[in-house]
Amino acid sequence: MKRFAKTAAAAGAAALLLAACNGADEPSGDATDGGGDDPVYAAMASWNACEVLGDLQPVTDYMGIVGWGASTSEGGLPGNSELGNTWDPDAMGCNGLFNLGDYEGYSMSGEFSVGIVPAESEEAAAAAYDERLSAIESDASAGQDLVQEEFGDPWDQGAAYSWVGDADQPYTQVIAQDGQWVFHIDLYHSNDYGLRGGGDPALAFTEDGLRQWFVETYLPQVNQTVNDRIAEVQ
Repeated sequence: MKRFAKTAAAAGAAALLLAACNGADEPSGDATDGGGDDPVYAAMASWNACEVLGDLQPVTDYMGIVGWGASTSEGGLPGNSELGNTWDPDAMGCNGLFNLGDYEGYSMSGEFSVGIVPAESEEAAAAAYDERLSAIESDASAGQDLVQEEFGDPWDQGAAYSWVGDADQPYTQVIAQDGQWVFHIDLYHSNDYGLRGGGDPALAFTEDGLRQWFVETYLPQVNQTVNDRIAEVQ
């Protein structure tokens, strides 16, 4: 499995990811056949992650995102990536660069990637969770000001990490497992330019507040949405 976590905010890599998300990546036979005859895996493998997740509208609203696409754009939607895509082949993704607006002529932007990872069994999902968690911990160890927490219900297991990476960019990753699927958020963005020199905040959120919102509000909503769909095929 290719690592879903990015270790650097390189502009070239970001552009490639955006192209992959908005392109026509078709699922490979190997990726979509991994669930064998399991009906839940087969059903999930056909999903459009952006459609399931409402084009990330709750994230857009909470973070105050003014546009998806090129880092200076307004409007637009995140891009969908199917199971078997080149960046995270084991996940259906909804991803994209985003624009957080301008502050005194400086653009604040970032990139958001989310994956729904189906598995053929709870044991396989737990293994996928552990693999991704190890990758997150490796990325986080290279940053500064690390904050991490574990969480549970309604998930079997979950963990949230935030840290400061290159160029003082905040990073957040959240991962959770429920039954035979895993949910994985990978996010970085510009720091809050308004706080430089002791000014007022320019962003609609703080890092601590964002991490808590993911854990306490957004992930329970996603859990309900995904499990309601799974119930239709069980």
